[in-house]
Amino acid sequence: MTLLAVIGDVAHPAWRARAVGVHRLWRDGGFAVGALAAGVLADAYGLTAAIWAVAALTAAAGATVAVRMYETRPRAAAEAPVG
Repeated sequence: MTLLAVIGDVAHPAWRARAVGVHRLWRDGGFAVGALAAGVLADAYGLTAAIWAVAALTAAAGATVAVRMYETRPRAAAEAPVG
């Protein structure tokens, strides 16, 4: 859900709906392909290997987002005390 919010935040209003749609297409397709791939890995190498593969892919995706995306909130607003 957080990546969906990031897409909506970063995308220009003129193409926000398309960006969210493309993100959901890849995300939902990844659920199906990922489940099949995890099943194949678990059958071939065991459940532990499948779980480690999913963990590695998740970490790689998070690292990619951390490097490639940018913060849209101004730094002064982010450092201001809340309340």
